[in-house]
Amino acid sequence: MARKPDPSIRPRIIEQAEHLIHLRGYNGTSLDGIATACGTTKANLIHHFKSKEELCLAVLDYKMDRTRGECLTPLAGCECPVRAVKKMFADAACFYKNNGCRAGCFIGNMALEMSDINDKFRLKAESFFDEWTGCLEASLKRARAAGTFSPSLKPKSTAEALLSMYQGAIMIARTRRDPAILDRIGREAVRLLEDQFSKNRKREVSNHGS
Repeated sequence: MARKPDPSIRPRIIEQAEHLIHLRGYNGTSLDGIATACGTTKANLIHHFKSKEELCLAVLDYKMDRTRGECLTPLAGCECPVRAVKKMFADAACFYKNNGCRAGCFIGNMALEMSDINDKFRLKAESFFDEWTGCLEASLKRARAAGTFSPSLKPKSTAEALLSMYQGAIMIARTRRDPAILDRIGREAVRLLEDQFSKNRKREVSNHGS
């Protein structure tokens, strides 16, 4: 009778696989390399994951869950999208300062590498970026309804612009090895929102500043 996979080993495999794929990409990472990093054999990996594709899709799910908790969940209950967006960029700037601007966004990397090769990866990334955009859009709609933003604010396109700025800033920071780019683009993202403040909100900010 076939031996059942030990579920406690799967998280360790996923974590080691994530580290290698993040640095080398999908095509630059082999099951042999992952097995060596885990201190096990390729046969044992296949005992838990039927293929490299299955393992890497599980890693993508793992990273999406992590990013959901770090970036999307805070948007769900935020009262001020401006503060949430500022924090999103500031947290990324801090993270990339600490790692030398290496690797970039795992989900963005996979989307770029795999979207024209494998629809399973493309559709997962598409769904997640749609979810992220939706969280930003919902927070902007709430703030507009509360009078923070002008009625002319377009939540969907603004949310898409903010996420594009975030992902693009990470890519350029990685290319230049310059985390300060995230600070600069973050300030522009905040300014994009502040330009959409309602007249009452602008008056409040002005009075507070004086």
